[in-house]
Amino acid sequence: MSVLAEYIWIDGNHPTASLRAKTKVLSDPSIPPSTTFSNVDDIPLSFFPEWGADGSSTNQADGDDSDIILKPVSAIRDPYRPGSYLVLCEVFSGNGAPHGTNSRAELRRVLEAGAASTDAYFGFEQEYTYLNEDGSPLGFQNGQEPAPQGPYYCAVGTGNIHGRDAYEDFLRVCLDAGVSITGTNWEVMPGQAEVQVFGSSLKATDHIWFSRWLLARSAEPYKIRISLDAKPAKGDWNGAGMHTNFSTKAMRDDNGIVAIKAACERIGQKITEHLAVYGDKYEERLTGAHETCSFSEFKYGTADRTASIRIPRSVADTGRGYLEDRRPNANADPYAVASRMLKTVCELS
Repeated sequence: MSVLAEYIWIDGNHPTASLRAKTKVLSDPSIPPSTTFSNVDDIPLSFFPEWGADGSSTNQADGDDSDIILKPVSAIRDPYRPGSYLVLCEVFSGNGAPHGTNSRAELRRVLEAGAASTDAYFGFEQEYTYLNEDGSPLGFQNGQEPAPQGPYYCAVGTGNIHGRDAYEDFLRVCLDAGVSITGTNWEVMPGQAEVQVFGSSLKATDHIWFSRWLLARSAEPYKIRISLDAKPAKGDWNGAGMHTNFSTKAMRDDNGIVAIKAACERIGQKITEHLAVYGDKYEERLTGAHETCSFSEFKYGTADRTASIRIPRSVADTGRGYLEDRRPNANADPYAVASRMLKTVCELS
């Protein structure tokens, strides 16, 4: 019996990359169904051969030299095809070098250069917005704005929640697939929600991309579009971010608050470098309003959601834990965000 593998990769769209995918039929009878693996970390990548794709159709190559190489790097269960797999791939050029759009390769380089020794973990808070077919957020029907924000965050009930069925399906398929999610909630703006993904540097970033693919796929039956735009609704509405929670072993150890504050100071010295990878149109979201600090400023503080970096109250009280960089947009590349964070905190080039 054949097993299917959906090969997923990041394309060359700019300024915000999209995901592409195609299905490979694995006829090797020795490959077991994905349900064999209760822990997706145990899925052998040797099941999945390299494959090619037309880079001229994904903004990754010219037509006269169009072949790109897809190299599998992570796999989870396919919740839509029982027994099959979702396979995340890095993109390589025909000469075997990492493609210019392959930001995961840079994260691997940073880890190999010394960052791996810090035992870093990331927790990404991926916000997203459900859109009507006309491009307006759910809850903004017929060109009319809903009641001002306030009742929508972590809410329940008709009028407060828009897109419940799609939201529940997204949660279900993430869990069925084995995505490393720790929670989900409705956000401040109507039609906006968030999923939290946690793990080591490569696992957390890989699983954000898996979750983005599943988010778009789970919305298809409802004819709902997905937006990761930084400011999906203009005016007095919250934007959409990807708050990045970060820790190293030194931060999690006793008196780790010293390492946390040292990291904040280092990050504050690299404002331009961080903003450069924090997503398209961050300036529309980081205005100093709507629970943000202006992109032109930098500050950190305890329990301060108007800061660039928040140190949670529980961390300040216990003297160890993690920091939350509140600046990355929902449309930021998690590989680039993680690379930049590690380079700054570990003082790597």
